[in-house]
Amino acid sequence: MTNASIEVDFSDDIETDHPRCVHGPTLLFRSSTERFFACSACRDRQECDIYIPYEKRSSKASKRIIKQHAIEYKRFKEHIQTIQKNRVKFSKQSHIHYCSTCSLLFLEVNQSEHADHDYSESLTRRQYHQPCRYLLQPLEKKRTNAQFFFSQTFIDYFITKLLSQGSWDSIICIGCPTIFENLNRPEHKNKFRTYLLDYDHRLCSFYSSKRMLIYNMFNGHIFSKTKFFYGQFLFNTKNCLIVIDPPFGGFHRALAYSIDKLVSSRNITHNLILFNPYFLEKWISDAFPSLKMLDYKVEYTSNSSLHLCRGKKGSPVRMFTDICPSKCPPLDDVNYKYCFECNRYTLLTNQHCFQCQSCTSKDGLPYKHCLLCQRCVKSERVHCMKCNVCHLKDQCMTETTKRTCQMSDKEENRKKFKNK
Repeated sequence: MTNASIEVDFSDDIETDHPRCVHGPTLLFRSSTERFFACSACRDRQECDIYIPYEKRSSKASKRIIKQHAIEYKRFKEHIQTIQKNRVKFSKQSHIHYCSTCSLLFLEVNQSEHADHDYSESLTRRQYHQPCRYLLQPLEKKRTNAQFFFSQTFIDYFITKLLSQGSWDSIICIGCPTIFENLNRPEHKNKFRTYLLDYDHRLCSFYSSKRMLIYNMFNGHIFSKTKFFYGQFLFNTKNCLIVIDPPFGGFHRALAYSIDKLVSSRNITHNLILFNPYFLEKWISDAFPSLKMLDYKVEYTSNSSLHLCRGKKGSPVRMFTDICPSKCPPLDDVNYKYCFECNRYTLLTNQHCFQCQSCTSKDGLPYKHCLLCQRCVKSERVHCMKCNVCHLKDQCMTETTKRTCQMSDKEENRKKFKNK
């Protein structure tokens, strides 16, 4: 959803003026030809098919669609609040089971209701307090809720090294349940006040509304009861760190809108750490001008069958943050070096370019400076005098355009021949 031809229109009040689907208020999208309401979270209409042309929002057909989705929204919200409310009865029980099929906790007396389901019996204290590590599998729908859990090595670095550099009194984890549950381990629990905002409804079975809320990070909408979050957590927060791990295909401007909505009306100083692939840097910089990319490869677990974070170059995911780069310690002392010119740590393979005055590599492989392009390019690329661009062999822009035109001419001639 980073298509430059489609923008999000924030001119109306999202909460009051926009139709709702099961993911909360829709967003108003604007293209060169139309404006329309669509789901803020799903790129696939097979998963969430709400689509309302802006000019026809008051028509009978549109009102019928809006009403149908409003019912689904209400049903989901009530379901979430019921789960978090009923969670209290499990807090003092010794034999608690978890059904992966239903995404619910249940007691032994209800075991017959889940006989044919996939469930875990008699949860240990560790399982109960770290569900992402021991019970839950990452969600795997690429265009809706693709989910990756951070590796334990990265989590340990993040908590013990990176967080020790700041003076935050609170940490808000958005879409980062593994970091949240590790921050609440006994050895870290009293260091920070923590809160989790996530759309994964499975987590409602393990956390009350005093610890987490069901939250859509692309419209800033909260489904759970917010009394404790606004009345106590944010009210007593003065300096917080917001850690956010969004889906790779989301609209970053919508994400920036939600973050601003969360803290702008309160006197809260905050820093932000956002996890995304390096190749989305352009869109991230556009939505979050204060964020800079750190040259650290963020690793995830291999539980998921998705392969977005595995390749020859290693993980493409990086941290984007407004924390001073010089204050961010390296992931390890073997693969990283300190660049005194840039005043930050970079990968060993990322060599400083004195013409560009920066360590220019984005993907972890060496770059080289092209005097004709006046910038650094990937080492395997060669400057082409025909199109005046550095590219791979046989990738000339001029030749590619010529071949495309020739193919188009042949196709046109073929059509003319058929019509005769």
